[in-house]
Amino acid sequence: MKRHIITLAVVGAVTAALAVPPAYAGIMGRGMGGALSGAMVGKLVGGKRGARTGAIIGGVIGASEAAADMQRHQYHQAEMQRRQAEWAAQQQFEEQRIQRAQAAAAPAQAGDQTLLIETQKSLIRLGFQPGAIGRAGPELTAAVRQYQKSKGLLETGDLSQALLAHMLQNGG
Repeated sequence: MKRHIITLAVVGAVTAALAVPPAYAGIMGRGMGGALSGAMVGKLVGGKRGARTGAIIGGVIGASEAAADMQRHQYHQAEMQRRQAEWAAQQQFEEQRIQRAQAAAAPAQAGDQTLLIETQKSLIRLGFQPGAIGRAGPELTAAVRQYQKSKGLLETGDLSQALLAHMLQNGG
């Protein structure tokens, strides 16, 4: 048992002296741990010769498991970074899409508001009650339908530039 401890201490000192990167030191450590475990089991089963064989097999298995663990860890890290980058790109695209939509909607909303107010003013001049100026509501829809009915138009209650032009041509 003393020899194993001395062997591990020597291997640890050599590893430190060689300045082995931590990832490889882990592989070496797991390999040595596997070798030690294999040697103990091998000695129980086959004596001195079994200890050597067990140490070799245990060392190879321990080191290969550690290397496989390291590869899996690296793969998962890379996959996580790829997903984070993809998510960030999607977020940026969505923010840009929203900004474009808001920029495009701003003039349309201003135009819609102008259409709303001008239609209400025309309805008032024509004797209809469109409700509060600048606000669409049931009174406006009813007033537009009444106007459309009075002029023999299709009764939709919807505002449009064509409807406003019709009102203006008819005294609105």
